[in-house]
Amino acid sequence: MYYLLLLNKVTKYKVVTFFYCFLFFISQAQTDSSLQLSNRASLKAYEMLHIPSVNHANTDHIIKVAVVDCGFNMNHQAIKNFIYRNPKEINGNNKDDDENGYVDDIQGWDIADQDNNVSIPEGRESFFYHGTMIAGAITQIAQRCFGDNASKLIHIIPVKAMNNQATKIYMESGYEGIEYAIRSHADIIVCAWSGGKYDKEKYGHLFLEAQKKGILILGSAGNFYSEQCDPPSSISSVYVVSAVDTHFKKVKSANYGQKVDLSAPGELVYAPHPSKDNTFGYNDGTSAAVSMIGGCAAILKVLQPKASPDEIMRALKNTAQPIDSLNSAYSGKLGAGFPNVEKAFQYLQSNTSKDNYFNSKRAEGDIVIEKTSSKTSWDIASTGGIKGYYFSLKGEWKDSKSPIQFYFHDSLLASYSPKEFPINLFIQSPQVRVEYRGKKGNSASIISYEAMPIDSTKLYCKDTRRYENPYDEISDGSGSSNYANHCDCKWQITAPPGKRIKIEFDELDTQAKIDYVSLFDGIYTMPENILGSFSGPDLPPIIISNTNEVLIWFVTDSNTTSQGWHLNYSFTDEEAGVKPPLKK
Repeated sequence: MYYLLLLNKVTKYKVVTFFYCFLFFISQAQTDSSLQLSNRASLKAYEMLHIPSVNHANTDHIIKVAVVDCGFNMNHQAIKNFIYRNPKEINGNNKDDDENGYVDDIQGWDIADQDNNVSIPEGRESFFYHGTMIAGAITQIAQRCFGDNASKLIHIIPVKAMNNQATKIYMESGYEGIEYAIRSHADIIVCAWSGGKYDKEKYGHLFLEAQKKGILILGSAGNFYSEQCDPPSSISSVYVVSAVDTHFKKVKSANYGQKVDLSAPGELVYAPHPSKDNTFGYNDGTSAAVSMIGGCAAILKVLQPKASPDEIMRALKNTAQPIDSLNSAYSGKLGAGFPNVEKAFQYLQSNTSKDNYFNSKRAEGDIVIEKTSSKTSWDIASTGGIKGYYFSLKGEWKDSKSPIQFYFHDSLLASYSPKEFPINLFIQSPQVRVEYRGKKGNSASIISYEAMPIDSTKLYCKDTRRYENPYDEISDGSGSSNYANHCDCKWQITAPPGKRIKIEFDELDTQAKIDYVSLFDGIYTMPENILGSFSGPDLPPIIISNTNEVLIWFVTDSNTTSQGWHLNYSFTDEEAGVKPPLKK
């Protein structure tokens, strides 16, 4: 076994192009057509999704999944039987038979080099391996669901968006690739890349066109440790996927934020590698995660061909397992949770009983009011730092006058009839009880909600806290969780005149040379007042101030976070100076 590591280097002044990031461990797999390994650990990511096994499915409508990426090993056993073949194009006649603007696009298109060869340049498999991995994860999900029938139901449209001479991993033609996928009548488009400059005037019409045509576009959140999702994921109509590990914890580098819709496996995802036609391995990151959701959406579309992108994603989100309790620092920023495909299918095919899937801990979802339901009250209480919730109405409301009421415990916060309901109502409360006792129509009435997270920069600390006790303890405030990105917090300790302040750290774990805990004499962060500035894993020395005041300042950047720090202080008559640190 050997490994290929794609380095994710992020600086303060981040200048990135289209970028994907993951660890990929390559191994020689068994070559049987089922692609199953005896090592169950290799299938963990797939098993977590609860993919149903379906023996029979309607083959009248083949679902086409376009993968816009770097290149593909078209002969790899994981994808070769799934490659879409354009029935309206005659191979080799140098004509655009189907008049879609591309000549001889028999099996996809190389948009970067403007030809019909989407294969990887010979000898560059280790550089152009990403597309094969993404496509292969989708086909493996299809195969787990439909078995030998999978390749008859789901086809991959390979779209190559990186030119053969590329020296940087850059989807230079990513948006043109999306345009080709739309013209090829794809049902789903998977974009496992992010970053770069998005020209809305040039490309904005593509996403509007995809919406009108009922095409689902999925994007990866990115792997920049950031709360910001870069384009194409930042575009409103694109559904965004972040990544969690096999314990449902956010993958450390995975981006997060309110734009995220779902979180999927982004650790140890078993997928093909193009170095050989039967080589497989493991990969991590949000690109792996979005490929998994691409596969899940594809099988749901096979099972319910008339379902719209919104209906497919709502089925996945309204049946997702909430994971905020395991990711308290990212509450409301990992979407609805982790998908359960079997439940999503049940939800999608059911005309009633959708209200049974409501989960009060889910950070976003729907309250479905059905004629058969006896419920009149729903409690929403997501875990973690939630400022409040946005609410909107969908579906049919037979009774337009009966009030929809919002409570915090017994306090009425707001009341609106469906007729008067605001377009996007915000209720500022970490917990909300929704009540509706009006008449129910034959079709479902829906109250959609989405949590508004507390500003993560102020999740554990904010502004300046003041201490005047003769002794006390101070920490970054994150407890057992990692501290937040973009912290800018201060603690002011004031002793009686004539006293000094003794600072003793017993914990320190911050991003070395980036996230600093700094100590200053007095009340100002002036260079001449600095007593010490510390980062990394090593305990600082014991410091005794020169004056009766010490200001502690904690500043972090947008990247890596760690466990944080803890110190004890006491007022003292000792001489000012520095002593050896406490032993860990």
